[in-house]
Amino acid sequence: MRAVLLDLGGVLVELAPSTDFLERLGGAQPAEALWRRWLASPSVRAHETGRMATSDWAAAVVREFDSSLSPADFLQSFHDWIVGPFDGAHALLDQLRARHRTAILTNLSAVHWEAASGFGLFERVDSVFASFREGVIKPDREFFALALERLNVDSANAVFLDDNLTNVEGARACGIEAHVVRGVAEARVTLARLGLLDD
Repeated sequence: MRAVLLDLGGVLVELAPSTDFLERLGGAQPAEALWRRWLASPSVRAHETGRMATSDWAAAVVREFDSSLSPADFLQSFHDWIVGPFDGAHALLDQLRARHRTAILTNLSAVHWEAASGFGLFERVDSVFASFREGVIKPDREFFALALERLNVDSANAVFLDDNLTNVEGARACGIEAHVVRGVAEARVTLARLGLLDD
């Protein structure tokens, strides 16, 4: 049986424009550069792997990015980043789970866990791997290795969809077929093309 691994934010869940939150934090750098800096940030990695309290993290990330935001303003902006499930997200997961092993792989911190848990998505997959609970983070090899081991599938039988190229590159480095998609509509097109979904 194949395993279909899906990112949460940007694939199943709508996010407010990342440029709003990242540009407020990091200034007028290109979006891709800001994303790479965010994913490589020591304070972000510590918080999103559950090793730093939220209040300490907010202060640290503002210092790290040399931001003019206060920690409280940054936290509010970050909290508001997650909007809700894309139309069709629940139906997509139901269709996939009928044919495949399914899992959500997300770099999710405690700030968004409660809201995300209320979207009715986690109940529609076999497993949820959230970085702050697992202690590992995308795009690191350890994150993907953990998911594959827990799902009892090898990399050749897994497909991963994420809206961030850096995370897709991380999955590919582990031998997983991975594709950049944004939203449920693009996910459906890609999965149908791969023969993983009846469209």
